[in-house]
Amino acid sequence: MVPAYGGGIDTDSWVDDIDRARLYADRQDFQSASRLMHRWLVRAEHAGSDEKAVYLSGQSLVVLGNVQRDQGILHGPQSAGSVYRQALACFKSLRADRRQAQVELLVAVLAEMSGGLEESARRYGALAEDERLGALDRARARLWIGTALSKSSRPTDDRTGATVAAITRAIQDFEALDEPGEWTVSHQKLALAYLSAGNPAKAAEVIDIAATGHQLGSPLQQVRLSTAQAHVLCSDSAGRESGLALLDQTYILAEKFGLAHQMGSIKRIPAEIEAQPRRQKSQPTGRNSVTMTAAPTNEQLEDALVIWKYHQMGHELKPVDAAIGLGSHDLGVADYAAELYRREYFPVLVFSGGNSPTTKDRFPRGEAVHYKEHAVSLGVPADAILIDAAAANTGQNISLSRDLLGNSGFVPDRVMLISKPYMERRAYATCRKLWPEVQVVCASEPLKFDDYISGIGDAKLVLDMLVGDLQRVIEYPKQGFAVAQEVPAEVLAALARLIAAGFTSRLLS
Repeated sequence: MVPAYGGGIDTDSWVDDIDRARLYADRQDFQSASRLMHRWLVRAEHAGSDEKAVYLSGQSLVVLGNVQRDQGILHGPQSAGSVYRQALACFKSLRADRRQAQVELLVAVLAEMSGGLEESARRYGALAEDERLGALDRARARLWIGTALSKSSRPTDDRTGATVAAITRAIQDFEALDEPGEWTVSHQKLALAYLSAGNPAKAAEVIDIAATGHQLGSPLQQVRLSTAQAHVLCSDSAGRESGLALLDQTYILAEKFGLAHQMGSIKRIPAEIEAQPRRQKSQPTGRNSVTMTAAPTNEQLEDALVIWKYHQMGHELKPVDAAIGLGSHDLGVADYAAELYRREYFPVLVFSGGNSPTTKDRFPRGEAVHYKEHAVSLGVPADAILIDAAAANTGQNISLSRDLLGNSGFVPDRVMLISKPYMERRAYATCRKLWPEVQVVCASEPLKFDDYISGIGDAKLVLDMLVGDLQRVIEYPKQGFAVAQEVPAEVLAALARLIAAGFTSRLLS
């Protein structure tokens, strides 16, 4: 007899499909895994449920959350965070303590991936001693204490010691538990911890151990190992060329399987490497103090941060009828547009942008064309994307996209403008002038100011661009290009100081 619960649901088949979905997810076939789990969750919702169905719903939600996490969809509707909260509610209602603790561990991972390093380290520490978890999960929590500590703030002797101790303890646990895959991953993490602490020789020694013990697994596992190897190689000038080549290969693999979070990590490494030749000589501790020559002063960076915050509108993300990705040198616009499409914020996406002096070499066929190709590689259907490859400025981005949508049968009431982080306000002001009948939501890749500078690799250039965009916010309304906006006194004062200091390369002539 087939066991049936929740109004006749075949739970044996459901259990089998949960295993199938996990296998799909391990192979980075995210679409198949999601489709399978959504199918059962819809059946359970319509059929009613008992404890067995609630338990299987919780397990299905965990699989869905893991899929969203591995794609870098961490927050917002239908994100990993949202789905994990639903899974927690299922297991709490059943008083399934171990399952609940396992989801709490996954939520701590999201905190780490989102930059909440101190918070995640604290959560990991508590869960490493939590008797609700089994020995394997407690060992994972110890490992992740070390990874969070290794990423947070500037290394100190105490911080490095705590990091190495946590990861070494986890390695011992995994060896005792006969978990070779986890043991290998732990060595990758330990290598990166040594690299962060300024000990590249030890990092190279440990990453060799990880590579030797590695058995070819999922694309995600391969991407993680190759990223760590490339990072260590790049720390030595003799291996830098090989390391950068490996990074390029690894990025292509990550892009192929839609591993957005790993793609972001890979993109940040070259900027770190580019800064290395300009570092000061090693201090007595053996670590390097990062101080780039001709870099902005702390006071100038504080002024720039004031302007950075002003440029961002702070709009709440909400579903809209259409989105416009504004072309530029920044491929992060296409990355974030693809993520928001996958999170179902809009059904149609316009990429707008031709060429400019700063993008013609990088995007020779036009910004919009390259943006579309990139978004399709991240899983956005080609037929959901319209392209305007003629726009040469922000006004044309808006007007030509408006016309393109209308000619394609879309007359939106609400539009999302997706831009570089420091261009939100100017995009908003331009749209309100040229397309006043639509409601506007502004969005940009959620990056911290320091991280954006690291990604560009040139702090002075970033400050020049912030200054230039603020000047346009002020001047363009006078020329009829945009609506006027209030500029607080502290923002104007920061602008004046940066112009006086010479951050003027992007000013209007």
